[in-house]
Amino acid sequence: MHRGKKLILLVFTVVSIKTFGQTTRQHGVFWGRVILADRINDKWKWELFVQKRTQNIPGHKSIFGALHYNSVWFWLNYRINKSLKLYLSPIGYFDSYAFLTKAEDVDAPGVKEFRFSARLEQELKGRVVNFSNRFTVEYRRRDINFNDVYIPNWRLRYMARLEKPVKGILRNDKPVSFFIGDEVLVQFGKAVKNNANMFDQNRASAGFSLEVVKNIKTSFAYLNIYQQRANGKDFDDAHALWAVVTFDNLFSQFKK
Repeated sequence: MHRGKKLILLVFTVVSIKTFGQTTRQHGVFWGRVILADRINDKWKWELFVQKRTQNIPGHKSIFGALHYNSVWFWLNYRINKSLKLYLSPIGYFDSYAFLTKAEDVDAPGVKEFRFSARLEQELKGRVVNFSNRFTVEYRRRDINFNDVYIPNWRLRYMARLEKPVKGILRNDKPVSFFIGDEVLVQFGKAVKNNANMFDQNRASAGFSLEVVKNIKTSFAYLNIYQQRANGKDFDDAHALWAVVTFDNLFSQFKK
């Protein structure tokens, strides 16, 4: 047998073994986020994320059928220079529910989590499009065994995004910004030491944002979440409608 045919056979065999028994489950998700934010001074700003995520029950189409998670997440932001920001989150609380495998799983309890995060974000404005990339480190403590023992692990996240502001669609002075982005998440540590590998999930997004009225901004996006389960063979492929409303300069706008 020629070497080329042997190589093709070897690759086919490896791929066949790797994908044997793999299951990918489809989900519909709604992800809502309200952000309350205000500046402390010219360098510092605070933000509070209040989030709710829902999912469809297997066999049903409604993306609001079951809870996926609730969370409250506090951030402090520091502007290092014109293009670079440092984000620090001293605390975040999450109550997370797994993607449903079958309808009966809707009654399964949620996993409580406390999260501490740091993020560095760079935004480069170009003539045609703006490019931003961010790197996030998260320290998570989760009650994964439902016994009030919070087991730690680390998660690393990297996101790249392109954004194009377009004037004249709704208003000439307030552009609509269209964006696409992708974020990869990997994790390691005690809570996930028995997982098949470090890969956690990938999130690809496409959407738009605009300022509705002064200091109130909205974003709508399609978000694809491709997440690996602990066994390394099974995956969840979630199609999410992502909606964000930001109330900026929450208190300072009323000051004289």
